[in-house]
Amino acid sequence: MRSRIPFLVPLCALCVALALATPAAASGDLAAEKASLAAAVQANPGDYAAQWNLARVLIDLGNQESDGDRMKSLYEEAVTHARAAVALQPGDTWGHHYLAASVGKLALTVGGKQKIELSKEVRDEAQKAVACDPDNDRSHHILGRWNREVSHLSPVLKLAAKVVYGGVPQGASDEKAVAEFKEAIRINPQHVNHRLELGITYMEMKQFEAAIAEFETALSLPDADPNDARYKAEARENIRVCEKKVDRQNEKRRH
Repeated sequence: MRSRIPFLVPLCALCVALALATPAAASGDLAAEKASLAAAVQANPGDYAAQWNLARVLIDLGNQESDGDRMKSLYEEAVTHARAAVALQPGDTWGHHYLAASVGKLALTVGGKQKIELSKEVRDEAQKAVACDPDNDRSHHILGRWNREVSHLSPVLKLAAKVVYGGVPQGASDEKAVAEFKEAIRINPQHVNHRLELGITYMEMKQFEAAIAEFETALSLPDADPNDARYKAEARENIRVCEKKVDRQNEKRRH
């Protein structure tokens, strides 16, 4: 099981890689796709689809970047294009979704109060994306991550959240996270990461047998995303952890 990182870090790993909550292009094509989309945006800044797709590609490039400054720069550029997309078509889901995703990734590169402030925008933009299109499974996924992580805020982060949110956001819970992940799965049952994150949420709830079932389902799904091999490796490791937890629970019941 992955260690519980303070909420605002994994949120957007949420995000994106979030979750990664965004469809990724084949890694070998990203540079060419970026060049093509950048040319389209330069030729016509009012091209909504080009703006949000460019944000998507910049996020994927940032995910692959090992240099911290370059990574941050790519995420900042993604935020710029996602904001432009939202300004062009505030009633469409994808501008809001990629703004949530890119802001979430940017939050990984900053600290303190700024990280928490960015996390609020992640939640707000994901909610707007779902309001525009209730069948946007990727944004439901982001909201699942948000609910799970905020429900486990450390005391230090609870204090920081009081400043930014006016207190710990009311109603955030593992149960709501489960509901969001289940909705994402209903919409897109073939997405490996939806199952992985639902299983992780069950682990947090100590429902280890339910978690194993989700991880096993994740392993049974065909690979459709460049990150699926990594997701499945994590699912296998989590199954081993959960099986040990189940054995300990059964041992306690016997005594």
